[in-house]
Amino acid sequence: MINLYILFIGISSLLQETKEYVCLPCGYDCDITIHKGPGICPVCNMKLVQKSTIKFENLTANEFCSRITANPKAVLLDVRTPGEFNATNTEVMSFGHFKNAINISVEELEGRLSELDKYKDREVLVYCSHSHRSPRASYLLSTRGFKNVKNMTGGVSTFPQPVLNACLKENFVAHAH
Repeated sequence: MINLYILFIGISSLLQETKEYVCLPCGYDCDITIHKGPGICPVCNMKLVQKSTIKFENLTANEFCSRITANPKAVLLDVRTPGEFNATNTEVMSFGHFKNAINISVEELEGRLSELDKYKDREVLVYCSHSHRSPRASYLLSTRGFKNVKNMTGGVSTFPQPVLNACLKENFVAHAH
């Protein structure tokens, strides 16, 4: 019995040593740096989380748009502020938004998750302006029971102006600058 206990302790210790930690997704290069234990990211000051908890997929803008076309029932979630979403905040560039997108800022998302509960089994496509807020939102959703979350890398700020891609012309409302 003691030998079994020692074996269990040894395996537990080994498993703890092999856990990899990464920055809570923030959209910066530090997201891919592997750390040996929990703590705070020295680059962006975000909490370090187990790499195995990152369950969402990153998509390029073209892949994101292809998902909208392939899955018209996908939920589009814009995690920018309402002023950025609807171009009423003149202090920051708005760029535009996807048609039929739900707008819940990343700062309010955790407190408003119940509004999205009915979409837990649907594909959720998350975006922002520069892809620094949408990875955090994607992580939050994927750790709260949303099964199919995808994040657009780069954000809507990377779209060519005027929007030339046919998919974007059909699905995106560009705001005048």
